[in-house]
Amino acid sequence: MDYNYNTSTLITIKENLINEENRYLIGTLYLAPQKNLNNAKYYGVQYDDKALNLAKVNLCKKATNACATSCIYHQGIYKTSDFNKNKIKQARFKRTFKFLLQRDEFFFQLCKEIAALVRKCKRKDYRPIIQLNGTSDILWEKESFTYKEIEYKNIMELFPNIQFFDYTKYDIKKSRKKLPKNYHLLYSRAGKQKGILVDDWEYLSSLLDSNIDVAIIFSKDMKNKILEKREYNNYKVIDGDIYNNRVYDLTQREKTGLIVAIEAMKKTEITKAGFIIQNEEAFNEYLN
Repeated sequence: MDYNYNTSTLITIKENLINEENRYLIGTLYLAPQKNLNNAKYYGVQYDDKALNLAKVNLCKKATNACATSCIYHQGIYKTSDFNKNKIKQARFKRTFKFLLQRDEFFFQLCKEIAALVRKCKRKDYRPIIQLNGTSDILWEKESFTYKEIEYKNIMELFPNIQFFDYTKYDIKKSRKKLPKNYHLLYSRAGKQKGILVDDWEYLSSLLDSNIDVAIIFSKDMKNKILEKREYNNYKVIDGDIYNNRVYDLTQREKTGLIVAIEAMKKTEITKAGFIIQNEEAFNEYLN
């Protein structure tokens, strides 16, 4: 049986206008996160179970349970649409299967789309930015491939003049320290896993001291609180919702990494595991 995992596009392109001097088109790749491929059959997406053991597939290996519950993948229309009518999730399943089972076709299409984005940016006088982990946490610096009979260590090597960025829950200092120069990572705070705090303030501050930006999810009120003075414990705080180009954050740094404050989406399912800083009690417990 032939499995068709074709989608109209792999990357979703959005305009990000910060000011007249900083105009970007951001291409984001959205896949099926954590272990969500197990649900593909409910959305009418078939796969070859002899070629892939879904029990061993997890595209967000460091995600905590609270992070998985609150993930943007499950929010808004992605949460309420009927299975067979949810075209967005169906496309994400197909892209993920294509990445896992049809790698040559996947990378060929990805390279074509990035090249097309570059051409579009030149016509519009924008700058291209790529985010590969829109809803995943893959170590893209280790994903080698062949394109037009040339082997590349990763997609960043093929496009050295394009900036890439991603959020990650991997320990950047230990697991992802050998990155391409055009690949920027920031750490995404995780909260608790099985009742144990994964990343306390001591750990977060050690990242900040190492010039690694840290993204933290807040309720609306708590985000406003930490943004009041634009600084917390001598670390600069920026509003991560004004724009979604984390590469631009590098221009906002002063002495250390940045705290990137992001507001939880409306109607996000919030647990008590501390992934989202939702009140004063959580603020004092996790950020002191």
